[in-house]
Amino acid sequence: MTSDIKKSELEPFFRDHELFAEYKLLCNNVPSGVYVVPSLKSLQVWHGMIFIKIGMFAEGCFKFNLYIPDNFPYARPTLQFITPVFHPQIKETGELNLAKAFPTWTPRKDRIWHILRYTKRCFFSVNTFNPANPVAAETVHKSIDLFRKQAKLCVERSIKLLDRDGEEDISSADDGNVFNVKPLPEKELEKLKNKVLATSANTGYTDMFI
Repeated sequence: MTSDIKKSELEPFFRDHELFAEYKLLCNNVPSGVYVVPSLKSLQVWHGMIFIKIGMFAEGCFKFNLYIPDNFPYARPTLQFITPVFHPQIKETGELNLAKAFPTWTPRKDRIWHILRYTKRCFFSVNTFNPANPVAAETVHKSIDLFRKQAKLCVERSIKLLDRDGEEDISSADDGNVFNVKPLPEKELEKLKNKVLATSANTGYTDMFI
């Protein structure tokens, strides 16, 4: 009995240790255009945003939350979009169908950055086999042009939501790590970019911002 109690007490410590290691790996392997930061309230919730530059969802900026289960790394995390995305592998609730890419989750082999890489790739692929969103899959089959229009609507809505201070964000507004950003005027954006590039030139990370 005593050993069982001690084990249960230590489990959160080991899980958090695994999460610190995962985040370190993520920093070295994060896909371009994907940004993730842990919640200030819980290490088991990571807030993220993904920017898409090309394809049917080009110019879109989509918020998501990554939820880490209590028994991580022995169970797969869950990724849920906050910004609505019309896609065959994304449920109407916003949850991405991770079972498609990770039918089983192998500790220390499957990584969180693998999930983020797969998430970004989904915006360039419309796999309709065993869809999580049958309506989106049917739209692809009936008319790819109609699906493109729906994707464009998602992009337009994602941009509008950026200017509403997280009004539809399902996360708590007092979490300082929740992404709340607004589009910058072109001059301010260029000034910020030049500042970042100048700073990163001395760190070896310049290529990340180009």
